[in-house]
Amino acid sequence: MTRTLGATLRRRNIADAAGGFPPRAAVVLYACIAPGEQQDDIVTRLRKYAEARDWVIAGTVVDHTTTATPLDSRPNWRQAKALIVDGQARGIVTTSRRACAETASTPVLSEWLDTHNAFLAETTPITPVTEGVVQS
Repeated sequence: MTRTLGATLRRRNIADAAGGFPPRAAVVLYACIAPGEQQDDIVTRLRKYAEARDWVIAGTVVDHTTTATPLDSRPNWRQAKALIVDGQARGIVTTSRRACAETASTPVLSEWLDTHNAFLAETTPITPVTEGVVQS
């Protein structure tokens, strides 16, 4: 059964509302790629994630370093921030929160995103922890 355009748009609006993200949000794809990782695979995963949510991709920013490097020391992180500050993007899509956060500055990043009315979406699914559950 094919869906009508109206039905597709309705479903998209419901998904946007349920996800807490603005509809047709412009996002920047941000990857922090360590030596040896495949850039094309990671960027493709970010792009597919954004496209699946019908987000507009305002730019793609890649830093070739490890996640242990502080955000503000990464050469291209400023480009991602500029897209948010200039209003060209309302969110950052990355592989995981760890790619955009330092242990000591995670609250700082969250506050910065809140200040700019922006969001961070991570493509790595969160695995639920089942403590105290007895497996048979």
